[in-house]
Amino acid sequence: MKKIFLFAILCLVSTYAIAQARLTGKLNNFMGGNAIVIRLTDTGRLNDTLSVNADGTFAASLKIEKPGNAYLLFEEQHQSMEFFLEDGMQADLQITFTETLVDGKPQTDMSVTYSGDNKDCYDFIKQNGVIEHYKNWPFERINGMPFKVYRQQIEYEYEENRAKLNKVKSIAFRRITGKEVDEQLTRDICRWAWGKNKQKDADFDHWMASFDHNDPQNDMTYNYWRRYEDIHPLPADAPAIARYERLKQAFDNQEIINRLADSMIQNTLKDAPENMDEELIAYKATSTNKEGHAEADRLYAHYSKLKAGAPAADFDFYDKTGKRYTLKDLRGRAVYIDCWATWCGPCCAEIPYMEKLYAHYKNNKKVELISISLDDNRKKWEKKLAEDKPGWRQFICPDNFKSMLCKNYDINGIPRFLMIDKKGRIISLDAPRPSHESIIEWIDKNLN
Repeated sequence: MKKIFLFAILCLVSTYAIAQARLTGKLNNFMGGNAIVIRLTDTGRLNDTLSVNADGTFAASLKIEKPGNAYLLFEEQHQSMEFFLEDGMQADLQITFTETLVDGKPQTDMSVTYSGDNKDCYDFIKQNGVIEHYKNWPFERINGMPFKVYRQQIEYEYEENRAKLNKVKSIAFRRITGKEVDEQLTRDICRWAWGKNKQKDADFDHWMASFDHNDPQNDMTYNYWRRYEDIHPLPADAPAIARYERLKQAFDNQEIINRLADSMIQNTLKDAPENMDEELIAYKATSTNKEGHAEADRLYAHYSKLKAGAPAADFDFYDKTGKRYTLKDLRGRAVYIDCWATWCGPCCAEIPYMEKLYAHYKNNKKVELISISLDDNRKKWEKKLAEDKPGWRQFICPDNFKSMLCKNYDINGIPRFLMIDKKGRIISLDAPRPSHESIIEWIDKNLN
């Protein structure tokens, strides 16, 4: 009897260890490139590269640690799809790519026919994903609406969403997505106060008070603090210590005070303000987190060298011919630098605005606009330049995020815009984007 019981346990362990999902399908009109399944797991991000046959067919078995959403990403085509993976499922994906021209530029569209297990999960994600509520409730719609009315309307929409979710067969999907829906609803309700509704509202404040903001495990802590700052504003010339003292007024829990103070000082020091010394002293008088103090000291040592007016640290970058340049080669003009990459959607969205900005300044001898790519694939960069034919100068840092540009200026995300003056001194390491409504006014103000 013991042997049979032990054998059953071993079978269960073995089955769990080899939990898999099976994906098959065909990519029609696929011109090559990487096809990657991306998953976020307890052990980090997991990428599985699909092996695609010459005729576009593929078949893959994916090990499943636990059920969860996954993304099938096509890098070359700038397309992706989201679906749900769980143990034992089998799905077939028939994907067709179509080349179109948008404003004279080639663009790849993608259509998907999904069949097999979890099709209703895929349909729910595609048609009723919680992100759509964010799109359906822009601030223009929220601003000026009484909180009570807003909450009633958005909760009604979420109830419709939940009703559709309850029809999905997968228990794991309903559980995981249901939690996401609840969390998204709370975030969307909070958004009422993040537009122009800065005034006090008894209904909103009563709703916020229903959460224990002194509980370190409460996800609403930050939202409570953000609202507290809005309805208890400080004068523009208030000393740094006043900002931190306000934390003690809002919260009783020192762990929460430490957490928010740590975030405040780190974000502040990264902006390299002139009153960095005052900010650091005020922070240390508020937070009892010694590890946070050490991190603040490290950031201070680094960013105090990056204040406005400090010499800009030099770095290498290259043009299409491979010619090497440094910042010193651009002295004599202020330089507005666009740090980007072809794979970065928000970066590419700024290109039309960069074109307009270049058209405005191309005859101005006081400033030059340049773009520096952080692509690790030079051919993709060259192809993009050939398609767009930008008028301003284009460069690349072949070491991308390991380059001295990124190390010197702490660039770990893009798009990012820098501005250096004609003598090679820092104006801003987080300049407004080309799409910013006041970008021309901002640049003009910084041209000496």
